[in-house]
Amino acid sequence: MKLEILTSSPEDTKRIGRSLSQLLSQGDIIFFLGELGGGKTTFISGTAEGLNIKGNVTSPSFTLINIYDFVKGGIKTRLVHCDLYRIDSFKDIPDIGIEEYIYDTKSVVFVEWGCFLKEKISRDYLEIKFEYFFEDLDAEDNPEAMNQKRKIIFSAENSYWKQKLELLKSMKLF
Repeated sequence: MKLEILTSSPEDTKRIGRSLSQLLSQGDIIFFLGELGGGKTTFISGTAEGLNIKGNVTSPSFTLINIYDFVKGGIKTRLVHCDLYRIDSFKDIPDIGIEEYIYDTKSVVFVEWGCFLKEKISRDYLEIKFEYFFEDLDAEDNPEAMNQKRKIIFSAENSYWKQKLELLKSMKLF
C-alpha cells in the first residue's frame, strides 16, 4: 500500500509526524528515505512532539543513534533514532549496535538512510520517502514557497502497517 501526502511547509510536515505518533506502538520500525534536507528530521521532530518528548530532536548524523524516552498509554517506551548516512555497508552495522534496537519490541525505531539494512531484517516495517515537490506555477509567484513543498510517500508491504496507513489516511490530514 502507498499513501502520498503533499505538504507546503515544515509545519505541515511536523503535523503529519504528530498524526503518525498517535498510531505508533512498541516494536514499530520506520525507515526514512530522501535527499538531504528533504524533511526527514522535521517529520521525526513532529512525531517526537506527538509523543510528548521534550527537548530538541536532532538528526544523529555524527552520533549515529539518539535515544529519547517517552510514556504512551502508561507504558515507558523509547524512541531510537538512527542515522546511517555515514555507514558504508551492512558489514558496519554490528559496530554501532543498531541490531539490538531493531529486535527490541519495547522501542520504536526510526532509521534514516537505512536502505541496506531494511533488506536484511526479518521484521515488518514502514518506509517513508521524502521528495521535493515542484510546481511551475509557484516558482514564478513565490520561489521560497516552492522550496518548502514536499511529497511524503508512505509504503507498506505487510498487513500490520497497511492497517496503520488506512488509519492515517482516515485522519483527513489535508
